[in-house]
Amino acid sequence: MALVIPVVDGSATPINVPALGVYAGPGAGGVAAAAHFGEQTGAAPAHVLDFAGTDSWSNLTGPSWLFAPHATSSARLEYSLPLLPTGSQYTLAACAAGDYDSHWQTLGANLVNDKLANTIVRPGWEFNGTWYSWSAKGQVSNFVGCYRQVVDTMRAVPGQHFAFDWNPSLGLNAFPAEQAYPGNAYVDYIGVDAYDISSVDYTSSEHGADAQTKVWSDLLDGDHGLRFWSSFAAAHNKPLAIPEWGVTYLANGHGGGDDPSYIQHMFDFMKEPGNHVAYEDYFDYGSPTNQHRLTGTTLFPQSAAEFAKQVASLH
Repeated sequence: MALVIPVVDGSATPINVPALGVYAGPGAGGVAAAAHFGEQTGAAPAHVLDFAGTDSWSNLTGPSWLFAPHATSSARLEYSLPLLPTGSQYTLAACAAGDYDSHWQTLGANLVNDKLANTIVRPGWEFNGTWYSWSAKGQVSNFVGCYRQVVDTMRAVPGQHFAFDWNPSLGLNAFPAEQAYPGNAYVDYIGVDAYDISSVDYTSSEHGADAQTKVWSDLLDGDHGLRFWSSFAAAHNKPLAIPEWGVTYLANGHGGGDDPSYIQHMFDFMKEPGNHVAYEDYFDYGSPTNQHRLTGTTLFPQSAAEFAKQVASLH
């Protein structure tokens, strides 16, 4: 079966195989590590995920150290765009009022000038949680207004061909994310992040197959699980995306560990034509307390082998 790289055409036409992508670190290091990920897993990345910094507007709107390496890569950039830089003086209400439009224009111009005009932009990802300053909890209208200002402003930049990924996190979280849907005219992909994590069924560093089976059932069919978002995307005639996913070690015990069944289940879901998954980005990164990396000296050798096996089956 040939690998199909989907093109957004405004419809949810069944997609046989998702475009494969990865997050492997920021800037030049991440671009190089993404190539290494492809060599080790067989998943030559068609997409590379990256994240803007929040410490200043200049780092948020496109520092050359981040954009220049992506401009030399054949992989399509997906840019995770914070809606607010660090500081209590910045608010979603001000963003919705258009106060930050000059920054979104600068971002769009920087992407075009760095030959990244086809970037997928992911504004305010995981907005249905409470861990980012752009959380939409209690201020849905401001989030929606801000998101629309980003899209309208960036689409007005000459030479752009941007796509926009509206991206909640899996599960109910702080509120039902669909309440903050900005409308079909502002969305090209509906993304959802889906890690192998559970604070209920994974409570220590040792997990059995029963726990892993239960967690997958929750990820798939639980409140605002993968099936919910597949149906939501289809109802809005949009392709689905999985911008972040991965096996997980968490120091608090809530990660599933080396779980090849999760890898298999995720590929089964993404390959199912009825789910319309356009692309995925594996999160091949981590820290001593929060790890997902399949490459190098990995905590997840069985999962890494299953990932490579699944990729091989796509060709």
